[in-house]
Amino acid sequence: MKGQRNPMSAHLQKLRLRAFASTLVITGLLAGVTASLADINPWIKASQFNPARWDTAGPETATPWLHPGTWTPDQGWGWFSGNPQAPNVLGSWGGLRDDLELMGISFSGAYSGQFAANPIGGQTPDGASWIGSWNFGTFVDFSRLLDIEQRTYFTASFNLGTGNIGLTPNNVGNHFPVQLSSSGEPGPSTRLVHLAVGSQLFNNTTELVGGRIITGEDFATLATACTSVNQGICGNPIAGASSINFPTYPNAVWGGRVKVKPGNSWYAQTGAYLVYPSLGDPSEHGVEFGAPDGSGVLAISEVGVNVGNRASQTGLPGTYKVGGYYDTERLTNLQTGASERNTWGIYAMGEQMLYSMDDSYSRGLWAWLALSYAPPDLNEIMFMAAGGLSYVGPFNSRPEDSLSFIAAMGVFSKHLAGQTAETILEVNYRAQILPAFYVQPDVQFILNPDGKSSIDDAIVVGFSVGSTF
Repeated sequence: MKGQRNPMSAHLQKLRLRAFASTLVITGLLAGVTASLADINPWIKASQFNPARWDTAGPETATPWLHPGTWTPDQGWGWFSGNPQAPNVLGSWGGLRDDLELMGISFSGAYSGQFAANPIGGQTPDGASWIGSWNFGTFVDFSRLLDIEQRTYFTASFNLGTGNIGLTPNNVGNHFPVQLSSSGEPGPSTRLVHLAVGSQLFNNTTELVGGRIITGEDFATLATACTSVNQGICGNPIAGASSINFPTYPNAVWGGRVKVKPGNSWYAQTGAYLVYPSLGDPSEHGVEFGAPDGSGVLAISEVGVNVGNRASQTGLPGTYKVGGYYDTERLTNLQTGASERNTWGIYAMGEQMLYSMDDSYSRGLWAWLALSYAPPDLNEIMFMAAGGLSYVGPFNSRPEDSLSFIAAMGVFSKHLAGQTAETILEVNYRAQILPAFYVQPDVQFILNPDGKSSIDDAIVVGFSVGSTF
């Protein structure tokens, strides 16, 4: 009730007004530099890797892209004030960021860059490519900003992609991109990403989200899968993400989603998204607000179960989920060449900690597995299997590093002559040099690229860097 709230001081009122004005100004400035086709949000990717906390970020219903991470105040100007241990490079902006956080306004910035080269194999050996991805986001908690009881959130984010076209289309010739996906042309590309509102209902057990959102950031995703640099694995390791126009970062579309999570032991969610054949076209810059020719609805549902510590119980944490989708957009029949609508797919995936070095479950061995199927008539990949092992904190002196082994196989549609299956084997080591900066050397073995025996098996070497601002 209004009479029961603590009255705001004059100083607090001024701060809220300034905070709201600052949000409008900064959001407007960021709109001018907006993205390339990366397949994972750099802000999430660049955050310190901890799969034990991934699904508990933000509020009870856990939508990481809608809510900023835990804020650490009093960081000055971060690195620029002699504080390399700050959780982000720019710290607290000299205190302004702390004031905004108190009002319910947060900002995020992150950079993710990847170098890749194929010294051996592929359709054109000895290639090299660098692709970078900047992400800028604004988060508003209206319950704090406007002093209201209903927990309602707003987010807007933008992406700027830089670099070359990419090693996969230019040199390796395989299906699953070996690095961040480019815009399809060299040079910078800009894109509006999120523009969404979410509200928590029924004692924070249900969350409604609508606006410009991304299917792949809520469905068919695993934290441990994103130890992989390969973009066919990180993000959404399912057949549908490589076949239909399945929205992945930074390609947001009109959509809505409801997620129910009454506790920590299980959740259920469903969503509907407007998808279309030109999704991801860099010339649209993320502002195609209409329904282009061939558009359809991607309807998707998922149920997940948490176990162990992730379910607020004793024992090793883990998450298991199953889901399915139905897509009504216009696609090409791979057998007849005719234009058709209506396809579907199913998936099952899970991640489980197998061994923990301590009671906090922050260090130890994780395993993950994802299986998926889609009908071969309208889907290039009809079956995909992916999995891996990741050891977090392999050395006492490096508690936040991770050593990972990943394998994936995509089986092509039986209607694609001369294409059978492509297999990826990958090993990498992510070194968290500072809380706001990591380096990740990576080696990938591409067997039967694009499912074609005519393309030599390839070795891809490279590294990723990431930083939060």
